[in-house]
Order: sequence, then structure tokens, then C-alpha cells
Amino acid sequence: MPAKYLSTDKSVQKQLKKLPLHINEKVIKVLSVIQENPLSGVRLHGDLKNYYKFRVGDYRIIYKFDKTLSIVEILKVEHRQGVYR
Repeated sequence: MPAKYLSTDKSVQKQLKKLPLHINEKVIKVLSVIQENPLSGVRLHGDLKNYYKFRVGDYRIIYKFDKTLSIVEILKVEHRQGVYR
């Protein structure tokens, strides 16, 4: 079930600009994959149980998928060391 919308806020756009160019290009490609199949990521556990992650090398994309509205909301794009804080 593809998502109708892919939502990001200004903080995510800032995070994308700070990434190395080759990682940024990969992340942009992966965002279209996530939009096509939002459940392709790994569901997180514990306090983050309503969120999914998608790996791009050492970076992680954390997102939320609303099945009723068919919206993917990108929350973070960061290095794996600090993304879950």
C-alpha cells in the first residue's frame, strides 16, 4: 500500500543538508522507496513502538506511517549513534 503523502518538517530538511553528498543522494532515493512501501522499514520497540527505521549505511531514517490517512512522516535522518536519543 503506497503512501499518498511524504511529510518532512524543517528540522529534517536541515539534517539532510548536513549529510555528506553521497549519503544525501542515497537518502533521497530511499525516501521514494519508503513512500512506495511504508512497511518496508523495521518497526521499533519500547517507547518508539509506533515508529519505523530504515538503514542507509551508518545513517537511519526514523519515520511514522499513518495507515488511515496514508501519510509517511519523516522524523529524523541522523547517524546511527545519536538517532534514538
